[in-house]
Amino acid sequence: MGKGKRRTIGTIITMTTITVLLIILYYNLSNRTSPSEENVNEVEVLLNKDLELYYPATPKEVVRLYSNMLEHLYSDLEDDEIKALAIKIRELYDDELLENNPMDEYMNNLISEIAEWKASERKITNYVFIKDKDNLTSTIDGKEYTTIHVSYTFEEKKKFLEVWRFLLRRDNNNHWKILGWNHVPQTEE
Repeated sequence: MGKGKRRTIGTIITMTTITVLLIILYYNLSNRTSPSEENVNEVEVLLNKDLELYYPATPKEVVRLYSNMLEHLYSDLEDDEIKALAIKIRELYDDELLENNPMDEYMNNLISEIAEWKASERKITNYVFIKDKDNLTSTIDGKEYTTIHVSYTFEEKKKFLEVWRFLLRRDNNNHWKILGWNHVPQTEE
Protein backbone atom coordinates (compact mmCIF):
# COMPACT_ATOMS: atom_id res chain seq x y z
CA MET A 1 0.00 0.00 0.00
CA GLY A 2 1.40 3.38 -0.93
CA LYS A 3 2.03 6.36 1.27
CA GLY A 4 -0.85 8.29 -0.30
CA LYS A 5 -3.42 5.58 0.39
CA ARG A 6 -2.28 5.18 4.02
CA ARG A 7 -2.49 8.92 4.53
CA THR A 8 -6.02 8.99 3.05
CA ILE A 9 -7.16 6.04 5.20
CA GLY A 10 -5.61 7.68 8.29
CA THR A 11 -7.42 10.95 7.50
CA ILE A 12 -10.75 9.13 7.03
CA ILE A 13 -10.36 7.26 10.35
CA THR A 14 -9.39 10.46 12.17
CA MET A 15 -12.32 12.43 10.68
CA THR A 16 -14.77 9.59 11.46
CA THR A 17 -13.54 9.42 15.06
CA ILE A 18 -13.85 13.20 15.49
CA THR A 19 -17.36 13.14 13.98
CA VAL A 20 -18.48 10.33 16.29
CA LEU A 21 -17.05 12.16 19.32
CA LEU A 22 -18.79 15.40 18.30
CA ILE A 23 -22.11 13.57 17.90
CA ILE A 24 -21.73 11.96 21.33
CA LEU A 25 -20.80 15.31 22.89
CA TYR A 26 -23.78 17.05 21.24
CA TYR A 27 -26.14 14.27 22.37
CA ASN A 28 -24.91 14.48 25.98
CA LEU A 29 -25.15 18.27 26.09
CA SER A 30 -28.59 18.41 24.50
CA ASN A 31 -30.00 15.82 26.90
CA ARG A 32 -28.54 17.37 30.02
CA THR A 33 -31.26 18.81 32.25
CA SER A 34 -31.05 22.12 34.02
CA PRO A 35 -31.68 22.29 37.79
CA SER A 36 -35.20 23.64 37.22
CA GLU A 37 -35.98 20.61 35.08
CA GLU A 38 -34.84 18.26 37.83
CA ASN A 39 -37.95 19.02 39.88
CA VAL A 40 -36.13 21.46 42.12
CA ASN A 41 -38.70 24.21 42.26
CA GLU A 42 -38.50 27.42 44.25
CA VAL A 43 -40.65 26.08 47.08
CA GLU A 44 -38.28 23.14 47.55
CA VAL A 45 -35.33 25.55 47.56
CA LEU A 46 -37.04 27.60 50.29
CA LEU A 47 -37.90 24.51 52.30
CA ASN A 48 -34.33 23.20 52.06
CA LYS A 49 -32.79 26.48 53.19
CA ASP A 50 -30.88 25.85 56.42
CA LEU A 51 -31.66 28.91 58.50
CA GLU A 52 -29.51 27.72 61.39
CA LEU A 53 -26.40 27.89 59.19
CA TYR A 54 -27.47 30.56 56.70
CA TYR A 55 -29.77 32.95 58.51
CA PRO A 56 -30.30 36.25 56.65
CA ALA A 57 -27.77 38.83 57.84
CA THR A 58 -29.86 42.01 57.69
CA PRO A 59 -33.45 42.93 58.56
CA LYS A 60 -34.12 43.63 54.88
CA GLU A 61 -32.90 40.14 53.90
CA VAL A 62 -35.15 38.59 56.57
CA VAL A 63 -38.20 40.43 55.21
CA ARG A 64 -37.17 39.59 51.62
CA LEU A 65 -37.05 35.87 52.49
CA TYR A 66 -40.34 36.14 54.38
CA SER A 67 -41.99 37.93 51.45
CA ASN A 68 -40.70 35.34 49.01
CA MET A 69 -42.09 32.56 51.20
CA LEU A 70 -45.38 34.43 51.59
CA GLU A 71 -45.71 34.88 47.83
CA HIS A 72 -45.38 31.12 47.36
CA LEU A 73 -47.50 30.24 50.39
CA TYR A 74 -50.51 32.02 48.91
CA SER A 75 -50.01 30.50 45.48
CA ASP A 76 -51.40 27.14 44.41
CA LEU A 77 -49.54 24.70 46.70
CA GLU A 78 -50.40 21.24 47.95
CA ASP A 79 -51.44 20.94 51.61
CA ASP A 80 -48.16 19.31 52.67
CA GLU A 81 -46.18 22.11 50.98
CA ILE A 82 -48.32 24.74 52.75
CA LYS A 83 -47.68 23.16 56.13
CA ALA A 84 -43.94 22.76 55.49
CA LEU A 85 -43.57 26.34 54.26
CA ALA A 86 -45.63 27.67 57.19
CA ILE A 87 -43.30 25.89 59.60
CA LYS A 88 -40.27 27.32 57.75
CA ILE A 89 -41.71 30.86 57.92
CA ARG A 90 -42.06 30.52 61.70
CA GLU A 91 -38.26 30.20 61.89
CA LEU A 92 -38.15 33.91 60.99
CA TYR A 93 -40.52 34.88 63.83
CA ASP A 94 -39.47 36.32 67.16
CA ASP A 95 -40.13 34.12 70.23
CA GLU A 96 -42.77 36.56 71.45
CA LEU A 97 -44.68 36.31 68.16
CA LEU A 98 -44.45 32.51 68.30
CA GLU A 99 -45.82 32.48 71.86
CA ASN A 100 -48.77 34.65 70.83
CA ASN A 101 -49.50 32.39 67.82
CA PRO A 102 -49.42 28.71 68.85
CA MET A 103 -48.78 26.33 65.96
CA ASP A 104 -52.28 24.78 65.83
CA GLU A 105 -54.03 28.15 65.92
CA TYR A 106 -51.57 29.58 63.38
CA MET A 107 -52.12 26.68 60.93
CA ASN A 108 -55.92 26.83 61.25
CA ASN A 109 -55.95 30.59 60.62
CA LEU A 110 -53.50 30.24 57.73
CA ILE A 111 -55.44 27.47 56.00
CA SER A 112 -58.68 29.47 56.33
CA GLU A 113 -57.00 32.56 54.94
CA ILE A 114 -55.46 30.65 52.02
CA ALA A 115 -58.90 29.17 51.22
CA GLU A 116 -60.36 32.71 51.16
CA TRP A 117 -57.58 33.87 48.85
CA LYS A 118 -58.18 30.93 46.49
CA ALA A 119 -61.93 31.59 46.44
CA SER A 120 -61.38 35.25 45.55
CA GLU A 121 -58.49 34.40 43.18
CA ARG A 122 -56.23 36.76 45.10
CA LYS A 123 -52.46 36.43 44.88
CA ILE A 124 -49.27 38.36 45.55
CA THR A 125 -47.64 39.24 42.24
CA ASN A 126 -44.72 41.37 43.43
CA TYR A 127 -43.18 43.17 46.37
CA VAL A 128 -40.68 46.01 46.68
CA PHE A 129 -38.94 47.66 49.61
CA ILE A 130 -39.76 51.30 50.15
CA LYS A 131 -39.08 54.20 52.45
CA ASP A 132 -35.52 53.30 53.43
CA LYS A 133 -35.34 56.65 55.20
CA ASP A 134 -38.27 55.57 57.40
CA ASN A 135 -36.68 52.27 58.41
CA LEU A 136 -35.72 53.30 61.89
CA THR A 137 -33.50 51.33 64.24
CA SER A 138 -33.67 51.94 67.97
CA THR A 139 -32.67 50.32 71.23
CA ILE A 140 -35.29 49.85 73.95
CA ASP A 141 -34.44 48.15 77.25
CA GLY A 142 -31.22 46.78 75.75
CA LYS A 143 -32.99 45.20 72.76
CA GLU A 144 -32.44 46.44 69.21
CA TYR A 145 -35.52 47.04 67.01
CA THR A 146 -35.95 48.11 63.40
CA THR A 147 -38.75 48.66 60.91
CA ILE A 148 -38.90 47.73 57.23
CA HIS A 149 -41.54 48.99 54.77
CA VAL A 150 -42.67 46.76 51.90
CA SER A 151 -45.14 47.47 49.12
CA TYR A 152 -46.97 44.35 47.98
CA THR A 153 -48.76 44.15 44.64
CA PHE A 154 -51.89 42.02 44.90
CA GLU A 155 -54.05 40.80 42.08
CA GLU A 156 -57.73 40.17 42.68
CA LYS A 157 -59.83 41.06 39.64
CA LYS A 158 -57.45 44.02 39.29
CA LYS A 159 -54.03 44.92 40.66
CA PHE A 160 -53.63 47.04 43.78
CA LEU A 161 -50.85 47.97 46.18
CA GLU A 162 -50.65 47.77 49.94
CA VAL A 163 -47.79 48.96 52.12
CA TRP A 164 -46.88 46.92 55.18
CA ARG A 165 -44.52 47.87 58.00
CA PHE A 166 -42.53 45.06 59.65
CA LEU A 167 -41.10 45.33 63.14
CA LEU A 168 -38.02 43.21 63.77
CA ARG A 169 -36.03 42.61 66.93
CA ARG A 170 -32.48 41.30 67.21
CA ASP A 171 -32.39 38.10 69.30
CA ASN A 172 -29.67 36.67 71.54
CA ASN A 173 -28.08 34.92 68.51
CA ASN A 174 -27.73 38.30 66.77
CA HIS A 175 -30.48 37.34 64.27
CA TRP A 176 -33.17 39.77 63.23
CA LYS A 177 -36.55 38.15 63.90
CA ILE A 178 -39.99 39.36 62.83
CA LEU A 179 -41.89 40.62 65.86
CA GLY A 180 -44.96 41.76 63.95
CA TRP A 181 -46.33 43.74 61.02
CA ASN A 182 -49.17 46.05 60.22
CA HIS A 183 -50.83 47.56 57.19
CA VAL A 184 -49.87 51.20 56.57
CA PRO A 185 -52.95 53.18 55.49
CA GLN A 186 -52.45 55.26 52.35
CA THR A 187 -52.64 58.49 54.37
CA GLU A 188 -49.42 57.49 56.21
CA GLU A 189 -47.53 56.64 53.02
